Amino acid sequence: AINPDSNTLELSAPSLPALRLPLNPQTTDLGAQYKVRVWYDDVYGRCCGEAAQKWLTAFVGKPTRLLYKDSNETRLVSRYLPDDPTCLLPPQSGFADVFPFHITTEPSLAHVNQHVPLPLTHQHFRPNIVLAAEGASPYDKETWKRMEFEAPDERTWSMFVTSRTPRCTMPNVDLSTGEMRTDGEPMKSLRKFRCSDPGKPTYAKK
Repeated sequence: AINPDSNTLELSAPSLPALRLPLNPQTTDLGAQYKVRVWYDDVYGRCCGEAAQKWLTAFVGKPTRLLYKDSNETRLVSRYLPDDPTCLLPPQSGFADVFPFHITTEPSLAHVNQHVPLPLTHQHFRPNIVLAAEGASPYDKETWKRMEFEAPDERTWSMFVTSRTPRCTMPNVDLSTGEMRTDGEPMKSLRKFRCSDPGKPTYAKK
């Protein structure tokens, strides 16, 4: 879990002592560089230290390292690029499939739940931005090109909305047990009404 008060990542498991790591480690705190393959891209990360390596290895049962995206390396996004000419800087990413943000809305989830045999939550689809979008129609976000944000201190920033999200089979995982459902739901139902590409249901936006 992320602790925003201490700006740390906290790892916990029933059989292990809790481990707290900085969310933004200093370069001097990072270890060796490793190359990671993420779909079609090679991404470089730095090891987050021996304590994290030992903790994860004990939990997983196999040699495991925690990597932090190497700030000296660049991973340019080559797919689903925004077509808005005001996006002057080439989009970059880290260890995400393509983009770091995954957007959805409450009306979209409500509509999906009308067409699947089991109730779903946002956790099934793993977005990191959920908008109330009161009064909006389901999937209105698929027409969006750019989002504008304003913080309470009047800082503003923009976010480009680039593509729909082809779904993997993760929504079929029972969140209470971690086991894959054997009936193929909800993906089987999603394919009946939410396919943008053959065999690839969509739900949210990136």
